[in-house]
Amino acid sequence: MGISEIFLILVVVLILFGPEDLPVIARSIGKLVFEIRKATDELTKEFQGTINTPTNIINKAFEQTMSSSAAKKDTDPSPSETQDSKTDEVLLSYEDEIPKDPLAELPSDMVSYEEKGASR
Repeated sequence: MGISEIFLILVVVLILFGPEDLPVIARSIGKLVFEIRKATDELTKEFQGTINTPTNIINKAFEQTMSSSAAKKDTDPSPSETQDSKTDEVLLSYEDEIPKDPLAELPSDMVSYEEKGASR
């Protein structure tokens, strides 16, 4: 807005409302503008917080990973100790696990194996 547009608006407002009501109207408009800016700032902060939350979580996890890997490097045992510990470990494979039927935990009246041609 240019100076001439602002001056024209002030003249129209002065003619419509008169010099007595002009301070009251200006105060009301000022309060309204303040409330709008306050609400806009709160919304902006909320949106920024929502956008930054996943980034912050990822950064914290990355920092923890880096700090734990650095600490792990400081406390790594010698190569001969790692070979001894590997032989002591028991490795599991998928063949060692017994597959569980996920439907077995449900009540029998909810599951019907006959409809699907399967058997227990």
